Amino acid sequence: MRIPHRLVSAIVFALALLVPLLGSGFAAHAQQIVVMVNGTPITSYDVLQRQRLLQLIDKKSLSAKDALQELIDDRLKIQQARKIQSDLEQKDIDRMYASVAERSGRTPAQLTQGLAQAGLDAQAFKTKLAADYVWSQYVRSRAGNVTIRDADVVAALQQRGQTTLVATEYALRPIIFVVPRKANTYGARLQEANALRAKFNGCDAGIEMVKGLKEVVVRQQVLRLSSDMPPNLQKILDQTAVGRLTPPEVSQAGVETFAVCDKREVRGESSQKREIKDQLSSKEFTAESKKLLDELRKSALIQYRH
Repeated sequence: MRIPHRLVSAIVFALALLVPLLGSGFAAHAQQIVVMVNGTPITSYDVLQRQRLLQLIDKKSLSAKDALQELIDDRLKIQQARKIQSDLEQKDIDRMYASVAERSGRTPAQLTQGLAQAGLDAQAFKTKLAADYVWSQYVRSRAGNVTIRDADVVAALQQRGQTTLVATEYALRPIIFVVPRKANTYGARLQEANALRAKFNGCDAGIEMVKGLKEVVVRQQVLRLSSDMPPNLQKILDQTAVGRLTPPEVSQAGVETFAVCDKREVRGESSQKREIKDQLSSKEFTAESKKLLDELRKSALIQYRH
């Protein structure tokens, strides 16, 4: 179950920095219905909770009017999901909530406590998680797979002033220091990998030396383009000289490092291609989402209470 990335990343970061400046004791607020959305109420307390949630996530103040409009959109998203039988059960929402807690290094109970320190009811966060998730699924089902043409990428790159498209192709040999399941030998294996990295010099001789090590697997050479990888990995490979090993990292199979056996420039590609494609896909998704929400608002019965 894929949780909307922006919301998760923001809340994890916010909680990592959260200081209980506001205290955990909050008086109960009187709830007054401010709007009915197809028969579903939104209260003044809901509006206050959304304002606090956006303050925590985006570090910006949101007016009560804007918070209310966000809540109306969320109600419409959830209602539409129910119409097409794509509703989430409470156990699914709790599972997403637990996933966010885990990624922030907390238990669900600790996450709830952290939100309370910012004056937030956990249910307000769960409601937004659910709304964003079901809406993302709905928009993608209506929009289909967004195809970003190479011509669109080239045009976007040229707008940035990049007229010559050049990327780097890396020839890599994955090397894995195997760690058996249920074994707790990652520390020892990391030490072995770092020791190998210090004396590894040249792929031909180095790979032959590795093949003599116990419980170490050398995989076939792979070619990777900088335009197809995240910036952090590209930076590591750029900083690793040809014939040397990348810093070892823990993986599912054990401890993994890569021998960088060659680097060459490739014309017609760009190290920013992946970033541009993600941005263009996000733009297409946002436009389709706005169009569908506008359609729902036109057909919805939205009754404001004064």
